[in-house]
Amino acid sequence: MAAAHSEPGDDPAEAVRLRLLETAEGLGEADLLRLALQQAVAALGGFGGLVHLSGAADGTLRLVAVNGLPGPLAHRWDELPFTAATAPSHAVTRGCVTWSPRWPAAADGDTGLPGGLLAAPIVLDGEPVGALSVLTGAAPAAGRERFLVRVAASLGARLSRARHRRTSGAPWWLEPIAVREQVMRQVGVGTWSWDLDTGLLDIDEVTESLIPAAGLDAATWDHRIETWMERVHPDDRPDAQAAVDASIATGQPYAVEYRVVGADGAISWVELRAGFEYDDSGHPVRRAGTIWNVTARRSRLAWLVGLLELHPDPIHVLSADNRVEWANRAARELGDGAGAEMTGEVPWEKQPSLAGKGIPELLASARAAPEAAVTAELTYHDADGGLPSSWLVRAVEVNGFVATQMADISEQKAAAQAEAERSRLTTELNEALIRALDTSDVVAAITEHVLPLVAARGLIVHDLTGPVPRLVAATGYSAEFCAELEAPGWPQRLTAATDTAVPRFFSSLAELDRNWPQLTPLARHGGTGAWAVLPLIVGDRRAGSCIISWPAPRDFAEREKTLLGTVGVIIAQALGNARLYEEARRRAERLQQELLPGDLPDTVAVRSAARYRLAAGEEVGGDWYDTIPLPGGRTLAVIGDVKGHGLEQAIAMSIIRHAALTVATLDLPIDEIMAHLNDVAGRLGPLTATCMLVLYDATTGDCRIAGADHPPPIVIRPGGKAREADLPAGQPLGQAQVPAPVTETVLPEGSVLILYSDGLLDTANRDAAPLTDLLTRYAATAPLPADASRRGPWLDTLCDTINEQLPPDPERQDDAVLLAMAVGRVPARRIAAWDLPRTPESAQRGRTLAAEELAAWDLGDLTETATLIVSELIGNAVRHAVGIGTDVGDDVAGFLRLRLLHLADGSVTCEVYDGSQATPRVRHPLLDDEFGRGLQLVAVTARRWGTRYTEGGKCIWATVTL
Repeated sequence: MAAAHSEPGDDPAEAVRLRLLETAEGLGEADLLRLALQQAVAALGGFGGLVHLSGAADGTLRLVAVNGLPGPLAHRWDELPFTAATAPSHAVTRGCVTWSPRWPAAADGDTGLPGGLLAAPIVLDGEPVGALSVLTGAAPAAGRERFLVRVAASLGARLSRARHRRTSGAPWWLEPIAVREQVMRQVGVGTWSWDLDTGLLDIDEVTESLIPAAGLDAATWDHRIETWMERVHPDDRPDAQAAVDASIATGQPYAVEYRVVGADGAISWVELRAGFEYDDSGHPVRRAGTIWNVTARRSRLAWLVGLLELHPDPIHVLSADNRVEWANRAARELGDGAGAEMTGEVPWEKQPSLAGKGIPELLASARAAPEAAVTAELTYHDADGGLPSSWLVRAVEVNGFVATQMADISEQKAAAQAEAERSRLTTELNEALIRALDTSDVVAAITEHVLPLVAARGLIVHDLTGPVPRLVAATGYSAEFCAELEAPGWPQRLTAATDTAVPRFFSSLAELDRNWPQLTPLARHGGTGAWAVLPLIVGDRRAGSCIISWPAPRDFAEREKTLLGTVGVIIAQALGNARLYEEARRRAERLQQELLPGDLPDTVAVRSAARYRLAAGEEVGGDWYDTIPLPGGRTLAVIGDVKGHGLEQAIAMSIIRHAALTVATLDLPIDEIMAHLNDVAGRLGPLTATCMLVLYDATTGDCRIAGADHPPPIVIRPGGKAREADLPAGQPLGQAQVPAPVTETVLPEGSVLILYSDGLLDTANRDAAPLTDLLTRYAATAPLPADASRRGPWLDTLCDTINEQLPPDPERQDDAVLLAMAVGRVPARRIAAWDLPRTPESAQRGRTLAAEELAAWDLGDLTETATLIVSELIGNAVRHAVGIGTDVGDDVAGFLRLRLLHLADGSVTCEVYDGSQATPRVRHPLLDDEFGRGLQLVAVTARRWGTRYTEGGKCIWATVTL
């Protein structure tokens, strides 16, 4: 085994020295170090030698053996940092033999002896743990360096085996081995032993110099352990005794620090370490150990502990089981002193409000990265449920414990939250004002968002954009005060009182009275304590003012003033935009009113009601409707929809609607009216428009319907269900290539006709079933009144019901129009009709029949005028037309039809039907012309007259009134 560690060299003596070292068996660590140091110094011819091993603190070397050096010189090498520029430090850090003339600095500036130190690393288990050094007069030769390396290597191997045989856990240099007495004296560590049989203490010279600190005289004390324990500070005695008892019970060494009391009452700190010595049977017979006066170090520690104790931030030290081992004063004062109860407890178990706040995770992160700070934020409520506390917690793991430092960031957190809340409220205010359309929307946004933004109570806003000042908002004040603000004269007084171009702030009534007395009466009456007067200026024009008030005096911070000034600008801009919108809306509403028919005209035997609703957010639309009275007791109902929203659609709708009015005066068939509307729509450019025409004759009940891709009308017959009329859809206006199909039906007395646009239907599928179901339920619940005078209110209620419930979409994305008509009949007693041969004699017969019927209707005052018109119309038909059902070439004269209609009180309509579609016209005969004056007489004597075409000819009519 020895041969493995020695190699032949140039000097036989070196081999012998290595052999002596390697064959030494049973030596303890101290004896082994002494032997190695003696051989190294002798072989290298050195002045002395040193052995350093790694100290308790990381990165330091501690002197553990000395040879040939006096105490003062040896003390300079007591403790070396790895970073020191000395040979032992370099040998350990570099892992190789090093020679250096450098000595540790001395207080007197002496650089030491001549020469330097040759040091070789001592390697244990592959790691440098110390250095073997020899003091030489000059740098040794390479062979000497190799020898020192071999000695250090052999020492490392032997030191490892010596340590494996040890039973004590204390460092060997703290054990009272006589061979180390010189080193102990040099480093100020005393040794002692306690005979367990006699109970007597044996101490060395160093210990004798230390015991006076405990109030004992080395020459007179009785050397008993009890006497020593009596000098231990009373507060430390239980812990010290417990450590001794535990060591006796377990047989393990112990280390303890405690205070001893001197004769003069002075307090000193000592550190004791001890282990057992055993007899051959393994029974402990003696406890041997060291003592060291650590008062200086403890003073520094006490200063540090005091510094931590008085630190303003709460500091906790937690053990491995997450229990609080120590807390400084700030930590103990947490929660009104509840923090003092945290020692020995798991924080989140002692205080449930800390549970779930991430503290275990923070401690785990700190333990996962020892000596690295881990930071987290902690917010919790005190045990009494008060305001939340926010802390920035830094956790560091050191030697199995985690130290936490808590910095109170409650104010910063509250300020940040307040700022975030202000930003949120400001953003919401901006969004609300962006969405606001009119002044009421702006006022609602200000009330909802501005007052919470600045924690205010009262708000007054007045507007100067109109012809006269007006109060648009007053909230947060008594009803009496608000009523006074709206009284005549107050808006003008308010305008004068708030005449300013820059925001003004008043922290109290006294300040307001002193700086702006014109507002004092208002402030006194309002009962508030602080005010902000914000001018509302748009461009270079004053749009009004905004007065915000608080119930108590307050100081306005600069940031708050800036915020309120910005709010004033935003409000001013919003009010200006609202006024522009209101003006535009008024113009749009006026335009829409002008484009729509307004009150529907009275028509014969038909009651009508209509509703028009714009799409959500629109001002004008393209839906339209109308009812047009036509001669002969007929009514033309028209409804249409120009797809889309906006001014362009409204203009197109107006053109088509007025075209319908114009064409209707020509009294053309409805398919020809639709053809004219199709032409008009085609000239308007690319658009999509639908239309529905319904022509109802109240004298016969005949109803003719023509559609252009519009939803068909819904008919409710008396006692029946609501059903859609069965008719072809047709093509949209402007796109039709063929005439619109016409459907003819007869409506019974008391039928209801519903015309509508698809804005009343669900936007998804345009299904009319919900509308027909609603109509059926309504008609079944409240049937159409038999009294015609009550049908108007019935139709109004029906329209309102439909308008409120349909469509189900709350946004109502499309315009909607609804036209409801309750149709009746002209009584038969007010209709008289005769078929007369197309002969000149029929004129006389017609006058006679007309005179008789007028007398029956009690319209004798109209007889002369009416009979003249009948005579002229029949004569005109005999001369210029053909009979009904005949043609010009026929030999048969055919017949004419005379019909009188008593449609309104005090009037009668005379109609003459023939078989010709030639258009009659008023002629202008010369004075000597025999014919040509008939229609002139009709035009002069009748209130109205005209011609309409029928399927087999035409009808010339004239209406006369009293």
